Amino acid sequence: MTGRPASGPPYDPARYWSDLHQRSDLSAVGQSALPAAMNAWLYQILEGNLRRFLGRHGLLRPAPAAAFDVGMGTGYWVRMWRALGVPVVDGCDLVPAAVERIGRETAEAGAAGRFVVADIGLPGSLPAAEYPLVSCLNVLLHVTDDAAFERALHNVAALVAPGGVLLLAEPILRNAAWERPHDPASHSRARAIERYRVPLEAAGLRLVDLRPATVLANNPIEAVSAGAFARYGRWWRFVARWSKRGAGHARWLGPLLFVLDRLAMATGAAPTTKFALFRRPTPEPS
Repeated sequence: MTGRPASGPPYDPARYWSDLHQRSDLSAVGQSALPAAMNAWLYQILEGNLRRFLGRHGLLRPAPAAAFDVGMGTGYWVRMWRALGVPVVDGCDLVPAAVERIGRETAEAGAAGRFVVADIGLPGSLPAAEYPLVSCLNVLLHVTDDAAFERALHNVAALVAPGGVLLLAEPILRNAAWERPHDPASHSRARAIERYRVPLEAAGLRLVDLRPATVLANNPIEAVSAGAFARYGRWWRFVARWSKRGAGHARWLGPLLFVLDRLAMATGAAPTTKFALFRRPTPEPS
């Protein structure tokens, strides 16, 4: 496929995310074009599916001693890990104001955690530490430069201790034919699974599982056919259109989406975000 001309000024991650973080709700890190109330439902749906994915793999039996959350944003996942019994949750973000806010919130809660400002696409940006659990949830898609993306994978993989896991939520494509040319103006990219797997395996991790993170609660990026893709697209445009008509619509649309996505997850369809679990093998005893 040939490239397309950029649709606007080149994406500047630091400026883009600093501007969004002036908001005080989940639209700063979720679907920025949708109201906060709808974003709250989208996060609730994703969290429920994530908890079931964690249970499938027994990742919280027992809870790990520590976790590191890459790209903390508003701190939603930091708070979830603590609620699930992880006693120490560290993390990083590109935006200094976000790091400061989460650090202050953590201190006020009397919880344990160290947070740093980091550009994960740069060498040496992350702490020289290892964790049994590293989460990176809807972050790597925003590293749109290919070289920076591979560096980010290397940097994030280095945080995973022997026997530990890396948990991703990303718009990973099972079928590379759905991958689109890079638009330098775009703030996100959907990439094929091999673009994740090959660098992470080179960094010593092994893919354990890849499965849907949601079916109906995000925009579609692939499908088993053009017809199915069109149907998912119509559904997401319906969700977006009604969401934008006023915050009050989330009171009926959110619960509807919650129920329908739960039912759709049982089908195994995977048109949008995926969970990917990678593990660093424990060295064999000498």
